[in-house]
Parts: sequence; C-alpha cells; structure tokens
Amino acid sequence: MKIKPVKRAKTPNYPVLEYYINNPELLSKSIPESWIKNKYVATSLATFILLGTAKSNLFANQARIEISENYSSDSEDKIKNEIKDSVKIAPIFVHGDGLGGTGCIVVSPPVFISENEARLIIFNALEEKGIKFNTEDCPEIKFKSAPIANDCYYGSADTDVPDAEVELKMDGYNKELNLAVQYVSVGDFSKFKSNEFCFSSGRTINTKDAADIIREELIKDGKTNAVVFYDPIASINFEGDWETYYKGSNWEKYREKAVEESKKLLLAQVEDFLKWLKKEKILKKRKIIKK
Repeated sequence: MKIKPVKRAKTPNYPVLEYYINNPELLSKSIPESWIKNKYVATSLATFILLGTAKSNLFANQARIEISENYSSDSEDKIKNEIKDSVKIAPIFVHGDGLGGTGCIVVSPPVFISENEARLIIFNALEEKGIKFNTEDCPEIKFKSAPIANDCYYGSADTDVPDAEVELKMDGYNKELNLAVQYVSVGDFSKFKSNEFCFSSGRTINTKDAADIIREELIKDGKTNAVVFYDPIASINFEGDWETYYKGSNWEKYREKAVEESKKLLLAQVEDFLKWLKKEKILKKRKIIKK
C-alpha cells in the first residue's frame, strides 16, 4: 500500500485553534468553574491557547479581561453554598418522647438503649435494604450549644451559664452516598453539659432535644447527607401493679417490656428514614433498596 497525500482535508468535528481566536469569548465560557476560581491558571490557559498566532496579543488581552470579569471574590462562597444546597439532612423522625428522669423519687423509671444495641438495630435494618456503613472512619462535628444537660439549666433565659462544647463522631458513614448516621444516646446527651455550680439529686434526660440541635448543626455544616436518630426512652409501666413497685417483685418483667417498646420505637424511626430516602431520591443512581 502506497501512502498518498490527502488532496482535500475534512473539516474537524472539534473546534480548532482559529475558531477560538475568532470567538475569544468561548474561552471563558468553557473553562471549568474550579479553574476560573484561580485567575492565574485561567489567564495562563488563555495565553497558552492564543500564543503564536497573528491575533494572539489582541485576543489574549481580551480573554484576560473576560476571565477577570467572570472571576469574583464571591465565587468560592457561591460554590460552597451550592454544595450545601445539594446536601440533604433528614428530619427527626419522632417515635418516642426521648425524655426521662433519674434520681430523687422516680415513679416511672426510664429504660435506655445502649450505643451497641442501637447500632445493631439501625445498621441491621439498613443493611437489609442494601445500605452498608463504615463505623470506624466517620465524620466529626464540633459546635457550641445551650447546656441542656446541666442539672440546673432553666432555658435560653439562663444567660449566666456558659455554652457546652460538643464534639461528636458520627456512628456510621457511607462514602458512596456521602451519608452519615448519628444515634443520640444518653452518653451523647451528657456531652451537652457545661461547667456549672449547681447540682441536683434529680436529672432530666432529653435525647430528642439533643437530636434537634445536632440536626441543625449538620445543616449549618453542610458537608454530608445525614440522619439523626435518638433514644426513645420508654418508661417502665407497672400497669397498676403497685405491689411490684413497692416490693420489687416482677420488676424485671416490666423492665423488659419497656425495653422492647423502646427498641420498636427506634426501629420505627429507621423505617421512616428509609421511606424518606426513597422520596428524596438520594439512592436514585443506585437501585439499592430491596423490596
């Protein structure tokens, strides 16, 4: 086969150098947003493309002007806001009051679900639907909060009490979905405590309020899709069996009933979350939820 010169060259389907020279405004329109953020990179790119042509000086200057006009100090904030807008934080799925009291004279003692028990309930339910979580390499969040765990905290009007310095590591994270899971245990609630000089023999625990605060902070953080579950804190109901209450007989029977009720309430939170995931189409790109 003898190689012969082409007599008539076909017009390329892609834009050639001359096309950009004659239409310099296309340069700034085609540069990725991340490049436009760096005006030095963008200007160097314009110079490189236009270098060596008869019109290079004229259009390189014009391109620099257009790129500089496209770049602004607000660009980075705009990108950050767009990322935050794309992040979805689930509402708090209310099943259980998340409220209980200990100490002093407690008539209806609360029962609590430990971190380990809660993780089994939450992650087993999610894994059944094909969603797996890493429980080691998880995002962390730090923020200041009203000290709702203080023994003598009287609400927002109590301005003399310092804020609580809260640090939390999420309980689970799915990197592919950029999805974090947090369970608010009694231990997590205790992190909402600041230095105080007031102590009480009674203690109020409110994991639901703590969950609300954490959710708001995750919205402000705006880095990951997230859901916050909380300990429902069911209470022991003696069902009028005051002999058991006073003498302590059959106590374990009523306690176990309260524990089972609390676990069912936590599972109901997870089930509502799965419905929310489908509705928000977070799993749209992956047919991940099993029927």
